[in-house]
Amino acid sequence: MPRILRGSMLNIPIRVSAMVILVVSGLMASPTFSSRSYTLEAYETKVLDSVTNFSSTTIDAAIVASSDNRSIRLRKFLRDQGSPMQNSADELVKIADKHGLDWKMLPAIAGVESTFGQFIPSGSFNAYGWHNGRYYFSSWTDASTQVAAGINDKWGHLGRINPWKIGPSYAENPAWASRVVHYMNIIGNSK
Repeated sequence: MPRILRGSMLNIPIRVSAMVILVVSGLMASPTFSSRSYTLEAYETKVLDSVTNFSSTTIDAAIVASSDNRSIRLRKFLRDQGSPMQNSADELVKIADKHGLDWKMLPAIAGVESTFGQFIPSGSFNAYGWHNGRYYFSSWTDASTQVAAGINDKWGHLGRINPWKIGPSYAENPAWASRVVHYMNIIGNSK
C-alpha cells in the first residue's frame, strides 16, 4: 500500500477518487437511480426528508443612521482657527446643502480668501472675497447664502461644483483651487 503524505500532491488523486466513489454511491442509493424502488412515493419521501432536515441560517441586518455632526465639527474647526464665523456653522452647512455644494467648500474658500473671515474689509462680512472683496453683506449667513447662490448660478451648469471647476474664474491665482481643496480636506478630517 502506498504511503500517503499529508499535504502532498499525491493525495489529490486519492481524494478525488474517494469523492467520486462517494458521489456514485450516493446516486446509486437515490430513489431515482436505485433499483429498489421506482415509485414517486419514494422520491417524495426523500425530498420531504431533505426539506425537514434542512437547517436554515438567518441573517439579521440593521441600518443605523449616524447623526449629522457636520455643524459641530465645523463650529469647532472655525473656533480653533479664531474665526468670527464659528457661530454660523449650522447655517453654513444648511446653505451648502440647499445649494448642492460640499459642506466644506464655503468655509474652505473663506479660509483661502480671508483666513476664515479674520481679514475682511471692516463691516463687510465678505469672507469669500466675493467681487474682489468689494461686496458688503449684512451678516455671515447673508454672505454665505448669496455666495452659495452665486456659485450655483454661475457654475451649476458644469455639474457637481468643486474648486477645480470654479477656480479659473473665481480667483486669479492658479493655486487657488488646490488651496481650497487643502482646507476642505483639513475640515473634513477634523473631529
